[in-house]
Amino acid sequence: MFFGSSKKKILVIDDDESLQRQVEFRLKRHENAKVIQAIDGTHGVEMAKKKLPDLIILDWMLPDISGPEVLIKLKACENTSNIPVLMLTGKSKIGDIEDAFELGAEGYLTKPFSLSNLGSKVQDILNSVPTP
Repeated sequence: MFFGSSKKKILVIDDDESLQRQVEFRLKRHENAKVIQAIDGTHGVEMAKKKLPDLIILDWMLPDISGPEVLIKLKACENTSNIPVLMLTGKSKIGDIEDAFELGAEGYLTKPFSLSNLGSKVQDILNSVPTP
C-alpha cells in the first residue's frame, strides 16, 4: 500500500475502455486506490466537482472536449483547482508537454506506457501533494 492507510480516490477521464480497465486494475491492486471513471470531458468535470478526487488522470484526446480544455475548467473551479492532474497522451512533442504543465498539470505520460510507470508517476504525484 503506497499512500498510507486511507484509500485515495482517483478519477480516470479516458474514452478508451480497455485502457480504463487496465488502469483501474493497476491502481486498485498496487496503489490501494478507489477508482472513479468518466468516458468524456464533460462527465469528467462533473465527476471531479461531485467526487473531489485526490488525483485526476486525464487523456489529452477526448470525444467531446479536449483534455487541455478539461484541465482549464478544472483549474478555474475553486473546488477542483488544487486537485493534481496527470495527463495521458499519444502526443510527445516538447511543446505539447510544456503546454500541459503551463495549464497546470502535475505530470505527463506518453502512450504507450507501462502500468508500472503509471503507478510510479501516480505515487510520486500523490506523495508530493501536501495533506490538509
